[in-house]
Amino acid sequence: MFDHLRRAFAVAAVALTAAFLAAAPALAEAAPSPSPVESDAPVDGDGLASFGIGPASAERPDDRSFLEFSAGPGAVIYDHVAIINQAAAPIDLQVYSGDVVMADGGGLSVTARDQATTDAGSWITVEGPGTIQIPAQSQETGLGYVVVPFSLTIPANAQPGDHLGGIVASLVSAGQGGENSPSIALEQRVAARVYIRVEGPLDPGLDVVDVTATYAAGALAGVRAGTMTVSYTLRNSGNVRLAVEPSVRVAGPFGLLERTAAGERADEILPGGEVKVTTTVPDVWPLGFETVTVSARGVAPTAGEDPGVGTATGSAVVWAFPWAILATLALLIAITIYRVVRARRRKTRRNARRVARARAATQADAPEREAAESVGADQI
Repeated sequence: MFDHLRRAFAVAAVALTAAFLAAAPALAEAAPSPSPVESDAPVDGDGLASFGIGPASAERPDDRSFLEFSAGPGAVIYDHVAIINQAAAPIDLQVYSGDVVMADGGGLSVTARDQATTDAGSWITVEGPGTIQIPAQSQETGLGYVVVPFSLTIPANAQPGDHLGGIVASLVSAGQGGENSPSIALEQRVAARVYIRVEGPLDPGLDVVDVTATYAAGALAGVRAGTMTVSYTLRNSGNVRLAVEPSVRVAGPFGLLERTAAGERADEILPGGEVKVTTTVPDVWPLGFETVTVSARGVAPTAGEDPGVGTATGSAVVWAFPWAILATLALLIAITIYRVVRARRRKTRRNARRVARARAATQADAPEREAAESVGADQI
């Protein structure tokens, strides 16, 4: 009966977040949250406990992949999550809500238990104790699970658009440090996403900013084509979450020798969030200056709809010279100039010698001409 749920939560168990919370002994007492839970939790071959969390009815887990709600400010919504234990022994888990935020390097992350929630995480109230024991699974009963009710209260002043929170199941296991090493706690977390759209005006927005590029010459310093490494930031400037498919175009003057490359897709960017992307464009010939254009197309994210934001662009100009070719041309020009100058100097010297010989010959003939002129005068 629970085969489809077993497969779904197997994926969640594999996606457990294992965070090492290490601190110097003096700091460990000052930061007690999250507190270790003493538990004989079953573990898999990697030393991680196998558990999951997902949407549920009031009685049992259901087949929804996530929780999704659309309501106006001031609305109160009630629903349930099921925490699943996939092992043969009970496990004690902490359950709490948090904001889902953009993680460093892209992707999404749920705030830690000891972090203040300022958005959707603060709208969620998980009913019951903060620590819940989840029964073991067995052949007789199937998956071990506990259904946990929660309420979602949208504030009266909530901003229209998309908000994302998470309901987290967490296991923190205490570890023993050495004589000169700090104590370590291993936290495993898995969360059920809670997508919330607050009714009101939707204003999707997408910007491409901070476009920079670096050209790496090909073999023999530019005799062959090189690569252009382009870095840029995709920023969600609207109030609707979106996915983005970027592409990069590099072209020389007048669009010569255009090259393109697809950038890495950003699967989900929350309102106000941003993702930094680096794309490498191969086979770029250095033509003096290159125009780099990044085009980013907003598309539907997970469990979402087309944001209707169209395509945003950003650009930069990069100087890229074929230094080996330029150096060869400069050498050829220098050799040509040298030969021309040398040839002119040789010609000038030859002409000077001819003039000198002519003058010498003229001077040598001068006495004879004078004598001849003198004889002619006597005869007259």
